[in-house]
Amino acid sequence: MGVRRAMNIVLDAANKESGKLYTHGPLVHNPQAVEMLKQKGVDILGDKPVSNATVIVRAHGITPEEREKIKEADNVLCDATCPHVARAQAMIRKETRKGLNTIIIGDRGHAEVNGLLGFAEGKGIVVQNLEDINKLPEMERACIIAQTTQERKTFRKLVEMLQQRIPETIVYDTICDSTSMRQKEVAELAGKVDAMVIVGGLNSANTRRLYDISLSADVPSFHIEEEKDLDRLGLERYETIGVMAGASTPNWVIDKVIYRIKYLRKKKRGKAYRFFESTGTFILESSLYLSLGAVAMCYTSLAFQGIRSTATLLLIAFFYVFAAHVFNRYNERLKDEFTDSERTRFFREYGNILMVTAITASFSSLYLSYLLGVIPFLFLLFSYLMGILYRIRIVPEKFQSVIKYKRLKDFPGSKDIFIALAWTWVIVLIPSLSQGFFLSYKLITILGYIFLTVFIRSVIVDIVSIEGDRIVGRETIPIVIGPQRTQAMLFVITAIVGSFMFFSTAFGLEPSLGYYLIIPPGLMVIYLYLFQKLRMQSSVLFEAMLDSNFILAGFITYIWQHM
Repeated sequence: MGVRRAMNIVLDAANKESGKLYTHGPLVHNPQAVEMLKQKGVDILGDKPVSNATVIVRAHGITPEEREKIKEADNVLCDATCPHVARAQAMIRKETRKGLNTIIIGDRGHAEVNGLLGFAEGKGIVVQNLEDINKLPEMERACIIAQTTQERKTFRKLVEMLQQRIPETIVYDTICDSTSMRQKEVAELAGKVDAMVIVGGLNSANTRRLYDISLSADVPSFHIEEEKDLDRLGLERYETIGVMAGASTPNWVIDKVIYRIKYLRKKKRGKAYRFFESTGTFILESSLYLSLGAVAMCYTSLAFQGIRSTATLLLIAFFYVFAAHVFNRYNERLKDEFTDSERTRFFREYGNILMVTAITASFSSLYLSYLLGVIPFLFLLFSYLMGILYRIRIVPEKFQSVIKYKRLKDFPGSKDIFIALAWTWVIVLIPSLSQGFFLSYKLITILGYIFLTVFIRSVIVDIVSIEGDRIVGRETIPIVIGPQRTQAMLFVITAIVGSFMFFSTAFGLEPSLGYYLIIPPGLMVIYLYLFQKLRMQSSVLFEAMLDSNFILAGFITYIWQHM
């Protein structure tokens, strides 16, 4: 938790601050993450003093003396100390002022331990093993503290031995609960698989402990830093492979490792299996599946309004959504490098073909809309023009210092709103215009339903890809108000949609189809809950689960029409 919190603080600062940024030592024990921060202009504070800069205290914390030194040089101090570490620091300060010596059970020389020693005011001693206990000077009273990433079993064993040697001890178990849980999980997982892969920096203390625990379970275990390290391990010979990562390992590094393991294991599959899997991946990654969802939603919208479905109306929806999402995903390749390495590789391989196909689809949808009439054509053309305007700079250079946002896409949450508006525009308004526009309760209801359902889907994708959005500096709704509040917002929106559809149908203001259309947005929110609860991997498969609810809406409509 502490490392992830520190990473978020640094990324937010890198995206907002205009001055020089430094971290007090490497933010995390992960070379890929450190290099990524360097590319964003975040350097590591060295021996040379700096001034008039923003210095970010990493999760491990620093000594009080180092804090004062940074502030005295006219720097802005941004504290990203892990709350668990800060709690341990406060405990040491409190007991030191009472005159007690402090014994820190942890790794000598570790950044966190060095920081904790600074709060002991020269009365701190580091104990790493039994040999250190035997070297302790005689003392009557002592406060015992744990390094937050210490193994609890080792901590308890050393505490028991210290209590036998020191008459009066005060023990604070300051081991982070998530660290203990991670260590427990790696032991349990190691007993269920044929091999274990531990992902994290080779110099990361908590990752090394996970590796040691895995080895102690007598299962082949491999400690790697990145996905390219997998190729020499011969993992193809193992049937089931467990993956566990250290606290400082970014999600995008873990995702790349998992994808690479799947790729290596795929070689064992037959040609038929690989063909069908590759075909399925292409359909999902290319936005074809999502476009079929748009067709299903268009069909639902037409049936709800009592408009006859035609191939022209459904194809316009298909071509438009396909083109719009291919363009969007192609432009988001940088973010996908950190959230979905599988999609990044896919667009490297098929990106040019898909872009040509998307352009063709754009012109096809415009031609079909022209067949419906001039007004539908102009509305669809306007939708495409808004997509272009969304990405281009609209604020002149001379106003940059006054106006923060330069493009429409820079406004927080604008992507989700624009996507929902575009779907509603093409799926509801254009078909209605082709039939002679008439404002009715049904039209307003289906407009709101389509907009909010697509909006829910888009925001959920933002939640699960929040790390990549932070890295590239995109201010999405989850980043601005936080993932927890965003989830609460989605629950409220879903409840409003469900209640409105239910009561409108109950009072006969809309067809009975309204009862059943409550299901798709409700399932989307349930999927998000399960994603968070089960800590599922962010992947194209999860997006496919979300998009299946659009197709479910079409299937429900078809059954309803033929009941």
